[in-house]
Amino acid sequence: MHVTQDSSIAATKNDNDSSSLASSPAPATPPMYAPPSNQLQLATESLSKPPIAISQPTPERPIAEIIEERFPPFDHQAEVVGPFTEESEKDITFEQELGAMLLDVILETHAWAAARPKRESEVAAERLEQDITALMETEKEQEKTRERLTQFIVRMKTALAALTGL
Repeated sequence: MHVTQDSSIAATKNDNDSSSLASSPAPATPPMYAPPSNQLQLATESLSKPPIAISQPTPERPIAEIIEERFPPFDHQAEVVGPFTEESEKDITFEQELGAMLLDVILETHAWAAARPKRESEVAAERLEQDITALMETEKEQEKTRERLTQFIVRMKTALAALTGL
């Protein structure tokens, strides 16, 4: 009933304000903070007018029947507990899957980090072996070249000795 009076006071005030907009400026304070003389005036005006009905029952059904009508019981299990339990289970499942995925990533990263120095050592060893093999081949070629040069020098000495010994 209190809401109805406040609503009717506000409606009355709005009616008074809209009719007197052209003649006087709107009050600076809202109706609930109006000076005591205005509150008394608003109260007497609201009592003289019928209250605004928010919702009235349909004339087809008597009020007693509406009052005795039972509301359907609130099924808290289906409306609150069930969805909460489902979401909690989904959260737990998600956390488990996420944990498994994170563990996989950590293990793969660890395996990679542990194998990396070994692989780098293997690659470096292969590269060094190739360099050593190339160096040994170069030395063999240089040895062959040195032998040919030595043979050439021996032939030249022999040729000079034959020319000078004439």
